[in-house]
Amino acid sequence: MVLRIHQLSPAIANQIAAGEVIERPASVVKELLENSLDAGASVIGVDVNYGGLLQITVSDNGSGIFGVDLPLAVAAHATSKIRTLDDLYSIDSMGFRGEALASIASVAKVTIISKPEEQDNAMMLRVEGENRTLSPCARNIGTTIDVSDLFYNAPVRKRFLKNEKLEFQAIEMVVKRFALSAPRIALTLKHNKKLIFSLPPALSEQAKAIRMGRILGNTFMREAIFLDVEHSGMRLYGWISNHRLQRSQNDRQWIYVNQRMVKDKLLQHAVKQAYDGLLHAGRFPICLLYFTLPASEVDVNVHPTKHEVRFQQPRLVHDFFTSQLTKALQSTLDHSDTREYAYAASSSNEQQNTVSEPSHICNDRESHEAARALSPSWSANSLSSSVTSKGYKKTSSVYHPETEFQWVILNERFILVFIKQRPYLADLVALFQEWIEKQLMQKALPLESRPLLISIRYPLPNQWIHKPEQLKRELARVGIQIEYSNADDLLIRSIPLNAPYLDVRRFFNILCELDFFDTEQLIALISRSQIFDPKQLTVEERIEMNQVLLELSLKEEKHNICKALTIDDCRMLLHE
Repeated sequence: MVLRIHQLSPAIANQIAAGEVIERPASVVKELLENSLDAGASVIGVDVNYGGLLQITVSDNGSGIFGVDLPLAVAAHATSKIRTLDDLYSIDSMGFRGEALASIASVAKVTIISKPEEQDNAMMLRVEGENRTLSPCARNIGTTIDVSDLFYNAPVRKRFLKNEKLEFQAIEMVVKRFALSAPRIALTLKHNKKLIFSLPPALSEQAKAIRMGRILGNTFMREAIFLDVEHSGMRLYGWISNHRLQRSQNDRQWIYVNQRMVKDKLLQHAVKQAYDGLLHAGRFPICLLYFTLPASEVDVNVHPTKHEVRFQQPRLVHDFFTSQLTKALQSTLDHSDTREYAYAASSSNEQQNTVSEPSHICNDRESHEAARALSPSWSANSLSSSVTSKGYKKTSSVYHPETEFQWVILNERFILVFIKQRPYLADLVALFQEWIEKQLMQKALPLESRPLLISIRYPLPNQWIHKPEQLKRELARVGIQIEYSNADDLLIRSIPLNAPYLDVRRFFNILCELDFFDTEQLIALISRSQIFDPKQLTVEERIEMNQVLLELSLKEEKHNICKALTIDDCRMLLHE
């Protein structure tokens, strides 16, 4: 039977397009924020319910949309940004494809209320599937777009969404990135009617620095290197971290091209090359960079999400980035720093060569004592004996970042943390594992991998001998790449990028005891198989772990990571 060719209906075509543009609630927020920016708004409000899964509302005081144009706003390939083919190659607006609202309206229920200055009253357009109603209403100049029941007509897509917390975290990251690209705009973000943050317009350099500090942290702003250079019509300015400020992932490399947030492999490679030899293996710098060049020199019409760009002269752009970042970094290095990090790099390589036999920071007895210390029956006596019996000092160092959390390191396992002036006892290893698991759960699958310098050979578990491809496929989803050398052995080639302290043999030893596992269990096992040295934690990592501590301290349910101390507990701890 020969299948006939037929034209797809607009509804199906829009849903296919939505699959490229709208991946999750954060994608909706990104598109609506860019529309508000293009409308010349100076005040934007984002109101989200249940992580954007139920409702997303974006309001602005921009130029608005005429009532007669509202039906066109949700029509495919309808835009006010371009009229001729030449316009496509000199775009200076965020949106231009005319796909965003049409894609959103095809997978959600949408209400648009808008009033331009030249119109006497506001108009409201309601869209639900093929049903569209237009009616007058009241509103000041500007536009409000309400998106509810995202993917209500695409249940398969909806099942791939994460929980409320993770989806909102993605939305918050989108809003923060937008806030750095448009500092002149006043921005508020609410979640479930609760104000998350409110950023006033940053019109002066000092105000911009304050906004950046709130988003990226004052530690970064204090340690960052500023650069502002121009060459051949290109300008690169912004802030980059020095060699001391490092992260275990590259999620804080924010680069804007002509005010547009991009994730361009060419620019990321240039940043990586500039830091070559200055960072530990598997570590990444932080950067906030603004790159401007003539619109005709860059093509933003590469992908519907507009995250990818193509440069007319990629080699010139790459070399400009690399040379200027390298020059800025070299200006802050002295000989002692160079020697120190050359030694650190070689030490890191040596550690990777012996990755199969990592050094543990605590033995089983210490692990048992830690679990007992944080159990509901814990007492200060147990902590005092645990600390003093091993000969550790009660106070070895203090850490106090801008989060106002102080760390008093009791030993290699326990820390005393002051959260909002209240003391907590925290299990540092359990806290680190919780932080790693939280990071991995937020990442899209498959997790990104980092190759090992020397592959690790491991005997194939008996229960997996008859289904080796299933094991290989499941491990690849969490960033562990394996190959089979013969019928009885496997070679471990890479580990997850965001789990640099993974004890590979411990992970596989526990895995061999399991008859069945899913992706979430593997991620949990990866987090529990981390072996690290607390002294190697960077400032950024400690700040992020403080955020986890804050969230745990606000929870009512019991856990074995941190516990609030009473006055009697503190007295006993200090005097015994």
